[in-house]
Amino acid sequence: MRLVFTAAQARASDQHMMTVLGLPGLVLMENAGRGVAHVIRRALGKQKRPLSKSKVVVVCGAGQNGGDGFVIARHLHLWGARVQLYLVMPAAKIKGDAAVNLRALHGLAEVPVDDVSDVLDEEAWWQWLNDADVLVDAIFGTGLRADVTGVPAVAIAAMNESRALRVAVDVPSGLNADTGRVQGVAVNADITATMATRKLGFAVDAQAPVGKVVVVGLGAPAYEDPSTPPFARWVDARLVRGWLPTFAADAHKGTRGHVLLIAGSAGKTGAAALCGRAALRAGAGLVTVATTQAAQSALDAKVWEVMSAVFTSTDDADDESFDAMMALSAKMKAIGIGPGLPSGPGTTAFVRRFVVESLLPMVVDAAALNHIGAEAHVLAQARGPRILTPHPAEMARLLGVTTNDVQVDRVGAARALARTAQSVVVLKGARTLISLPDGTLYVNPAASAVLGTAGSGDVLTGALASLLAQGLTAERAAVCAVFVHGQAADDACAHLGLQNVLAAELPDAFARVQCQLQTAGGRQR
Repeated sequence: MRLVFTAAQARASDQHMMTVLGLPGLVLMENAGRGVAHVIRRALGKQKRPLSKSKVVVVCGAGQNGGDGFVIARHLHLWGARVQLYLVMPAAKIKGDAAVNLRALHGLAEVPVDDVSDVLDEEAWWQWLNDADVLVDAIFGTGLRADVTGVPAVAIAAMNESRALRVAVDVPSGLNADTGRVQGVAVNADITATMATRKLGFAVDAQAPVGKVVVVGLGAPAYEDPSTPPFARWVDARLVRGWLPTFAADAHKGTRGHVLLIAGSAGKTGAAALCGRAALRAGAGLVTVATTQAAQSALDAKVWEVMSAVFTSTDDADDESFDAMMALSAKMKAIGIGPGLPSGPGTTAFVRRFVVESLLPMVVDAAALNHIGAEAHVLAQARGPRILTPHPAEMARLLGVTTNDVQVDRVGAARALARTAQSVVVLKGARTLISLPDGTLYVNPAASAVLGTAGSGDVLTGALASLLAQGLTAERAAVCAVFVHGQAADDACAHLGLQNVLAAELPDAFARVQCQLQTAGGRQR
């Protein structure tokens, strides 16, 4: 697991390194610049292009990001590259540590440093950048506050037209470090060498123009300043491997947890079947799917290992449904509710009551979320842990906003619902977000179109309920299930050799990925 910082959190971490650890700003800048220079040298090496035969153009601003650029230019020159540096802001504005490194660069007569901060001629910029092998963007970094205009905008546009390798320092200039929004124009980077941690704006947006992200160390660990919460984390295999449950050789179905899934209706038994299979493949010992009486026969024809039950004898639930499910769940360890449920006022009343009064940990998904609708606040009274798994349209209904509102600020939406419902929220999408009620955020790295198919969410619900039944907390179950689910999409593609993976193929892929992670170092229970 790695930290993901906002711009303010990054500044606070740097300040901690300087004031508490005693690392001078010049040392941090040196470490940053040298680290980026190494990233560039490795990238050229992979292209089998030696530095001695490469021209590197570094475009710098006047702040700390520009200072990093001066260090980068110095090291690449010392390693044999032909380096040219252009200033898009007046040299007179460069102060502090950046000015020290600019003076050091001036001492190397072989590195031309041109102040072109008054040149708005697009053709001139094209000529300056046209023959570069590498373009280094060291203009703004995390310090951007307004839309990019003037000479920086012209320089960025010229950089984007170049066929050179574009390397952004910390954050592509023009990209908001907190929101990922392009402010006027932004560098379309091939590589973003970011300092100490990923930045929230581009971490949560799979479409951000960052290219490959490489985290560059500053010589000390990033610091979570307690005065700048809440924090976000980037999920990785190491974290998930440490949290996934594994079982001893004498484990049996009774020790691996019994899952109750309330799902399906006439014409929608596929959702229930997918959910049940996923729960078993994720490790549950027993799974019972409660569906409508009209759907039970069709469900039984689809499943072998899954048991079935009935939660309503009609197409709409009633008070007897609540009593029956409370009695049935007394034998269970966790519940998943929602995929394929029927509509109707009775089912709405049943869902709203059941998700609040059940003592067991529960995954609330799909139709169950729609039955809750704008009443998400009722979940704050739930008697057990809850995981909510909305896609953007469902999230919009829960918050009483538009889908566009959700997509514009996915982080804010996930945190708002988690706070309102006092539940763990899994906001689906490319880079699925997991928010805890206190605002702690996990960003899942997967961004696969394979998961944008009918039924993939039902698989996730089954896996989540399974991990809850195996004893994981809601936080850990959400992080592990979402990560493995995302990796399962890639596994299924590789295993089948195609992009058009069906949801029915994901449970087996989930099991393969989970087994690989557990074998590589999971804990015995």
